[in-house]
Amino acid sequence: MPKSMTGFGRAVATAENRAFRAECRSVNHRYLELSIRMPSAFNAFEPMIRAKAQDYLSRGRVEIKVIDETGGALCARINVDRALAQSYLDALIELELIAGTSSPDRIGWLSRCDGVLCAAQEDEDDELVAELIIEAVEGALQNLNEAREEEGTFIAKDLLEKVEEFKEYIVLVEERASEIPSIYREKLLTRAEELFEEKRPEWYDDQRLFAETALYADRASIDEEVTRLAAHISALEEGLQSSEPVGRRLDFLIQEIFREINTIGSKAGDLVLTQTVVEMKTLIEKIREQVQNLE
Repeated sequence: MPKSMTGFGRAVATAENRAFRAECRSVNHRYLELSIRMPSAFNAFEPMIRAKAQDYLSRGRVEIKVIDETGGALCARINVDRALAQSYLDALIELELIAGTSSPDRIGWLSRCDGVLCAAQEDEDDELVAELIIEAVEGALQNLNEAREEEGTFIAKDLLEKVEEFKEYIVLVEERASEIPSIYREKLLTRAEELFEEKRPEWYDDQRLFAETALYADRASIDEEVTRLAAHISALEEGLQSSEPVGRRLDFLIQEIFREINTIGSKAGDLVLTQTVVEMKTLIEKIREQVQNLE
C-alpha cells in the first residue's frame, strides 16, 4: 500500500569517541522539499545527505536535523592565550590604579575574559564523521519510512472502504438512470391527458409520445459517464493497493471523477438522481482530502 507523507524517524550512530543523532520529520507537500539543519562544521556533508534522502523519499516537505552528541569528548586540553591574558591583566591593573583599589579575584576575572581560555580539540577524522552522519541519517530515514508506511496502510484501508461505498452509489445511479425514460414518459402522458381532457389533437398520438421519450432519453443518457466513472474508481482502487508512490496519479483520477459526477448532475433532471450525485460529491471530497496525505 502507498506511504503517507507524514512521519518522524530518529537514529543514532556511534564509533570510537564520536556520536551523531539524526532526526527526520515530514509533512505533506506536492514535491520533495528538503531542509537540512546541522552544525556548520559539517556543511560539506549536505550533498551526501540530500542524495541519501532522495533514495528514500519522492514527495513531502522533509526536515533533516543532525546533532553532534559528542559534546566535550573531543577536548584534549584547555589552552591559555598568554599574550591576551597579559593584556587583560595590564588593563585591570591600570583600572585598579585609577580607582585606588585592587580586585580580590584577578584569576576568576581573567578566566571569564573572552579568548583567554580555549578548548583545543583533537584532529577530526572526516571520513569517520561522514560515515557516522550518513549512518545516522539513513537510520532515521528508514524509521521515517516505517512510520509513513504504517500510516499509509491505515489511510489506504480507510479509503478502500470509502471506495466500496462509492461503488454502491454508482449502482444506484445506474438503476435510477434506467428508470428515468419511463418516468419521463409517464410525466408526458399525464401532462398530455391534463391538457387534452376532452379531445386529443390530430398531431398527437402514441408514436409522438414515444419519439419525445426517446429524444429525452438520448439527451439525458449518462451511460458513457457512468462507464468512465466506474473505470476511474477501479483505477483508484488499484492505486490504493500499490506500494509505489501514486499520490499524484490518485489526485488526477479524483479530478476526473469529479468531472464525471458534475456531468451526471447536469444531465440528471431528476430529484432522486440529483440527491445521489450530492452524496457522491461529499464522499469523493472526503477521499480527496485523505489522498492528499499519500506519497
